[in-house]
Amino acid sequence: MDIDQKEYRTVILGALLHDIGKMLQRGSFGSLDTSGKHPQVSAIFVNAFKEFFSQFVDVELLRELVQRHHEDTRLGPDIICQNAPDQYRSLCYLVSQADNYSSSERGDKAEAYQDFKLTPLVSVFSRLSIGQDTPDGLKYHLRALKPDCAFPENFGSFSANEFNAHLESFGQEFSKIASESKRADFDTLLANMHTLLLKYAWCIPSNTQEQIPDISLYDHLKTTCAIAACMYQYHYPVFDEKEIRNAEVEKFMLVVGDLSGIQNYIFDIKHIGSGGVAKRLRARSFHVNMFSEIISHKILHAFNLPLANILMSSGGKFYILLPNSHDVTEKLDCIEREIDQWFYKQLHAEINVNIAAIALSGNCFKIYGETLNQINISLQKKKRRPLESILIENSRWNTDKAVLDVLFEAEDKLCKACERFPGIEREDGKVICDRCSDDKLAGQLLPNAEYIAFYRDHTGTFKIFDYSYDILQKPHPKNCPYILINISKAELNSSFPAAHRFVANHISKFIGNSDCDRCSNEGCEERSTAREGQPKYFECIANESKGRKMLGYLKADVDNLGAIFTGGLKDRSSVSRLATLSRMFDTFFSGFMQDLIETNYPELYTVFSGGDDLLVIGPWDIIMQFAKELNDEFHRYTCNNRNLTISAGIVFVKSKYPIFRAVEMADIALDASKDAGKDRLTVFGQTVEWKQVSEMIKEAETLTGWLKNKNLSAGFARNLLTYSWMFNEFSKTKRTDFLRFLPLLTYDIARNLPPLSDKDPDRRKVRAWAEELKNLNSPILHNLGIIANYALTANRGGNDE
Repeated sequence: MDIDQKEYRTVILGALLHDIGKMLQRGSFGSLDTSGKHPQVSAIFVNAFKEFFSQFVDVELLRELVQRHHEDTRLGPDIICQNAPDQYRSLCYLVSQADNYSSSERGDKAEAYQDFKLTPLVSVFSRLSIGQDTPDGLKYHLRALKPDCAFPENFGSFSANEFNAHLESFGQEFSKIASESKRADFDTLLANMHTLLLKYAWCIPSNTQEQIPDISLYDHLKTTCAIAACMYQYHYPVFDEKEIRNAEVEKFMLVVGDLSGIQNYIFDIKHIGSGGVAKRLRARSFHVNMFSEIISHKILHAFNLPLANILMSSGGKFYILLPNSHDVTEKLDCIEREIDQWFYKQLHAEINVNIAAIALSGNCFKIYGETLNQINISLQKKKRRPLESILIENSRWNTDKAVLDVLFEAEDKLCKACERFPGIEREDGKVICDRCSDDKLAGQLLPNAEYIAFYRDHTGTFKIFDYSYDILQKPHPKNCPYILINISKAELNSSFPAAHRFVANHISKFIGNSDCDRCSNEGCEERSTAREGQPKYFECIANESKGRKMLGYLKADVDNLGAIFTGGLKDRSSVSRLATLSRMFDTFFSGFMQDLIETNYPELYTVFSGGDDLLVIGPWDIIMQFAKELNDEFHRYTCNNRNLTISAGIVFVKSKYPIFRAVEMADIALDASKDAGKDRLTVFGQTVEWKQVSEMIKEAETLTGWLKNKNLSAGFARNLLTYSWMFNEFSKTKRTDFLRFLPLLTYDIARNLPPLSDKDPDRRKVRAWAEELKNLNSPILHNLGIIANYALTANRGGNDE
C-alpha cells in the first residue's frame, strides 16, 4: 500500500512519545519547563528537540499528536483533540483512540490523590490470582533496566531525588543520540527511542491514580504505538473522525506464531569429535529462537510495521498486531507458504511454523485476555494440520509433497553429526553438513556474544529464509543491519537501529588451553583438546560433580501459564498490562537466569531459558543446588504470590548418554511434578514439594558426610532405598504388607549401628537419625529415597540412570 510515509512515521513516533510528559513531569529535565499537564510537557519536549526530530518526521504534526491525545474537555482547551488544527485533528483522534485501546480498562481509582512524583510502579505479579489470595503489592525503584533491578521491594514511595537522578541519566543518553546521530534514518531513531524508553520507563507507572498502578509506562507507550500504526494503515487515505472513533469495526488482526518439532531438531545430536555436542546443542536452541525472531520480523516487514507491533515474544512464540486490511489473509498465507517451503527443503520439514490469526475490534481490547484464549484455541487447531500450506492444494492432498524429494547419497556422504543431510569432509576429515557446520560455528561464537545483527538479505553468516544474521562480540556489523540487538543490556547506538532483549546464553567454558593438564579424568577421550573460551565438553562438566561423575538435566516451567494470562487478572487484562506481564516473565528467565548462572553456577550449560521455562545441564550436585535457588528467586521475583509457582524435573545420566533421551526423561520427571499437584520438584524418581527441598538437601549432605566418614555403611544406605520404596507403596496403596519395612529397618539398625548409649556423639546422632525413620510421619522418611540416593551418588555408590 502506498501511504504518506512521512505522515505515517510521524504518527508512529507521536504514539510512542505521546505520554513521555508523564515521565518528564515527575522531576527536573534540564532547562525544560515540566510543571504543566503531561501532554503539555510532551509537546515541550518535542519543541526542545525539534531540530533533531525534523530530520525524520513532520515536527509540527508530532507536537500536536503528543499534546492533543485526549478528548476529556476537563483537561483544558489546549490539550483536547477537538481543538487541534483542522489539518491535524483526525490524526490526533487516531492517537487518542490508540491510547484508549492500549489502556482500555482502567483499574479501580485510588480513594485519595496519589502524588504522581512519588508513586512507584506496583509489580503486576502481585495482582495475579487463579484461586489463591494475592499478596501485598511490592514496588519497583527507579533504575535503568537490569535483571537484578527487576525485583520488587517493600517500600511506600520514591525518595525526594530519586526521579531527578533517573531523568538525568535518561536525558544524557537521549542527548547523546540527538547530537551524535550520523544517519538521517527514521528506523535508527525509532529503534533507539524504543530501547531508551524500555531502559528508563519500564519501572514508571503509566497511571498513578489507579488504586494499584501496575502497568509500566513503557508497555503502554509501546502498545499505543502498535495500535496507532495499524489504525493509520487501516484508515488511510480517508481519516474520518467518526470512523476513527468507531470501536465496533474489526480494524485489527492479531497473529500468533509458534514452531513445532523443535525438540527433535535441537536434541538429536550425535557424539562426534572433540566436544561436538557441547558446541552444537546451545547453537541449535539459539537457531530455533532465530527462526521465530526472523519470522516475526518478516511479517512486520510485509506490513510495513515497527517492532512495537510484536506485542509479546518469548520462548519461540510471538504475538503481532496487524491492520485488518483487505489483503491481510492473503499476505499471511503467502508468508506461511514461503516459510513452510524453506523448512521442507532445508530441514526436511522437521520444523514447521504454525500461524493463526483472528480479527479484532477496538472493543476487543477491553477483554484482551479472552482474545488471547480465542487465538490460542485457533493455534491448537492449526497445529493439528502442519505444513498445510504446501501439503494441500485446491482442497486435495498433494502427493508429490507427501514424500520428501531427497536423494540420499551413499552412507559415507551422510553428515556424522545429524545423519540427515549429505555433507562434505570437515573437522579432521569427518563428513559434516552445512547446517551442522553452522551449529558448531554458532556454538563457538555464542559464549562471548553481545549482539545479533539482522539483515534482509544474505549478508550475514547464518542464513534463514531470505534473511540472515551475525553473532557478534562487538557492534561492527557488515553493511547496515535493519536491527542490531544487544542481548545483555539496553544499549543505544547512533549508527544503527539498536534494540534489546535478554538472551540466556551462558555455558561453561574452558579457562585456558592447558585445562586438561589440571584435570583428574585421565581416561577422557578428548584430553588435550581444550581451548580457551570454548564450551566445555559434557564429559568435563560431568567430571566436576561430587562423587559419581554424572550430568544433571533440569527442566522447569511456570505452572498454569495459560490460566494466568487469560484469567489471572480477571477483567483487568488490558493489552498493555499483559505486555508488562509477558516482558517481566521473560526478564526473569532470559535476563536474571543468565546473571544467576554466570555468577553462582558457572559450571552449568544453558540449553534454553526464556519466556516461562528453562533447560540447563550441569554437574548433578550443582543442578540440585541450582534448582532450589531457581525456585527461591522466582518467588522473590513474583512477590511470593502463591498463585505463581514453578514445577521442575531432574534426571541424572552419564555424559555420553543420548541427549534426546535424557531430555525426554527430564520431561517425564517434570510431568510427574505437574501430575502430583504442581509447585514441586521430581528428582531420583520421587516428587517433593519445594518447601521441603532445603531441609531434604541438608539431610542428604548429613548422610553424605556419615558415609564419607564411615559412620554409616554404603550397604545400610542402599537398604534405605528399599525401605523408602516400601513406605511409598504403603502410602499409595495402604496395603499393610508394605509395612514390613519397619521390622526390617529395626533389625538393620540393631545389627549395623551403634546403640544410643555409645560414647561417640557423632555415632549417637547416626543412631538417633535412623531411629526417627520408624516414625511414619517423619519428613525424613517421606523423602528418604531422594536423601539416600543423593548420599550414595555423592559417595560413588548410587545407581546409574
